[in-house]
Amino acid sequence: MMHLTQALIPYEVAARLKLHNAYDWHRLAWDTFPGRPEAERDFLTRLERQEREGRFRLLILSAARPQRPAPLSEASVEWQTRMISEKFLGYTAYRFTLRANPTKRDNKLRKRVPLLEGDAQREWLNRKAKAAGFRVIAESLRIIPEGRQRFRDRTQGKAGVHHSVEFAGTLIVEDAESFKVSFERGIGSGKAFGFGLLALVPCASPEETQ
Repeated sequence: MMHLTQALIPYEVAARLKLHNAYDWHRLAWDTFPGRPEAERDFLTRLERQEREGRFRLLILSAARPQRPAPLSEASVEWQTRMISEKFLGYTAYRFTLRANPTKRDNKLRKRVPLLEGDAQREWLNRKAKAAGFRVIAESLRIIPEGRQRFRDRTQGKAGVHHSVEFAGTLIVEDAESFKVSFERGIGSGKAFGFGLLALVPCASPEETQ
């Protein structure tokens, strides 16, 4: 059974902890699973800005229950973990959001390159959806480019960049087992840096998929 953790972190706390880029948040998420090497990563994260409240919302989806790290122990940080029941993944339709890093293999350059055009991003999502046991209702889909997400590995001095895209819409589950596995493991690349977590809200009735 999976755990979903929500941490609400005021901007001033994030600044004091020097959470400036994706790698900094990546390291913070790792601190919630002490004593484990990175090779054993089995969790996903999603970071959102809540401008009105002046805070960040960090979501962690994990098989193991995370521990609240010492840097987030102060009273202004809200921390909550709950278990996700099997029933939650038993619906046939969901509204969803997915922050992703769509890429393709460029054989000439011998590396993966970002997909920057809307049609290519849509095709990428549809391919991933089919493999993940669901289909996206085409009329519902919104694609929101979020631009470059730069990060720097402070321990190794390496810099990198992802091209962040937010997908939102309604999906229909067609293969329940594949859908469950994809929900737990995430979709696409860059999972260590806040990509791939499929955020879901069940549709209670068929009318909600319209």
